[in-house]
Amino acid sequence: MLLLFLCGCSLGKLSHNNGHSLTKSPSLVDVRVVKHVMGETIVPAHPQRVLVLVQALLEPTFALGVVPIAAPKDAVSDLQRLVGKLRGIEDVGLESPNLEKLLRLKPDLILGLSSHQDIYSLLSHIAPTILATFNPVAPWKGFLAFTADALGKTESAQQLITNYYARLAQLRASMGQRLLTTLVSVAELRTDGIFLPEAASFEGEILKDAGVQRPPNQLLDFETSNKMRLGGRYAFLSISEELLDEIDGDILFLVTQYLMSRQNLNSKLQNLKASLLWSKLKVVQHSSVHEVGSYWRGMGPISANRVIDDLFRYLIEEGS
Repeated sequence: MLLLFLCGCSLGKLSHNNGHSLTKSPSLVDVRVVKHVMGETIVPAHPQRVLVLVQALLEPTFALGVVPIAAPKDAVSDLQRLVGKLRGIEDVGLESPNLEKLLRLKPDLILGLSSHQDIYSLLSHIAPTILATFNPVAPWKGFLAFTADALGKTESAQQLITNYYARLAQLRASMGQRLLTTLVSVAELRTDGIFLPEAASFEGEILKDAGVQRPPNQLLDFETSNKMRLGGRYAFLSISEELLDEIDGDILFLVTQYLMSRQNLNSKLQNLKASLLWSKLKVVQHSSVHEVGSYWRGMGPISANRVIDDLFRYLIEEGS
């Protein structure tokens, strides 16, 4: 019934290529054509009611000055940890969006991933829909560029990237020769153990751009990590307690608060710190372990700047 209703709603609309449509014949100054994985789509030049279907596109959308009318609830919760309370953003679900709810929200632009190809035709009858592809080499920058293209905010995105590299250049200049001699390790504490992120992960990419030195086991090459990759998500190397020495370094950023309650987190931290092998780590003996938040597993420029804040704090302000 929903399919019939959506198809009926599309009658009399302006179609472009793969069924992309607008509710009226707009002037050329009111619209743009955006290329994406499904072809080309006519979109509003200045969309007002943007609907985001996936977490990876929410932070870039917000960073570009657009508050969406709807997004996955968990993604909104993660973003609120960065920017504070957000109001008026409807939940569209995480895996399969509720098409009836999307229809009621009356968006003028829908942003999704290539994983939504199966329902692309239905989404396109609700509003112009743009689908992003996953770029395994530089995903957050790719998602930012995609979102900026869809929203008509490429200049704003370029400014965010320019500021990002400028901050990293300042970090490198401040560290001087220590940049080449300080071994920076990153580990993520989860409910099911300790994990090392691959080199092309969000935090791995930032550290590479910063020019810091990493332990060899945290520099998985793309071919190796790609074989471990599942569902477009980054691979992580699980570290048993017997291999805790693999997270050692001159400084350790321990990512916590990710899919973990505060009570559970405290319990995991206590168990980890009670380990004899933990106390033998050089980074522990030198009191150079720093607990950082889930923004180290972010997907946008806001999280990236929070990571850079930590680098300045622990490598420059407290490390000099």
